[in-house]
Amino acid sequence: MYTHRMDLGWCDVCLNVKDAAVSRSFYEGLGFRRVEGDDDEGWAVVTNGDVRLGLYDSRHTDADALTLNFRGADVFAVAEELTAKGYAFSSGPTRNASGGCSAVLLDPDGHRLFFDTAPGETKKE
Repeated sequence: MYTHRMDLGWCDVCLNVKDAAVSRSFYEGLGFRRVEGDDDEGWAVVTNGDVRLGLYDSRHTDADALTLNFRGADVFAVAEELTAKGYAFSSGPTRNASGGCSAVLLDPDGHRLFFDTAPGETKKE
């Protein structure tokens, strides 16, 4: 049976880390490279091939949470389609002052699915 494939954007697996700079350095030793982030702000996004990891300190994530960050899709369209299927968002969708959008959905085990996009955002290789 064919089901409609929803465009969720691309996915970053986001990890809560104690020190983003230390974690970034560790992953760079494994062949990853930073494509976004700021050590002083406590976050980095690193890539290795098709794998993208978000490394965020406690200023940005819950200590026990694993987050799948779906980026670059139409957040309002995704939320509308999922709401119609019976999913309940724990927050959003909302639009911020810069025009970016976000929404949060929790899976049955409490893992956060964070949908967000910024104006003109494209996947950073």
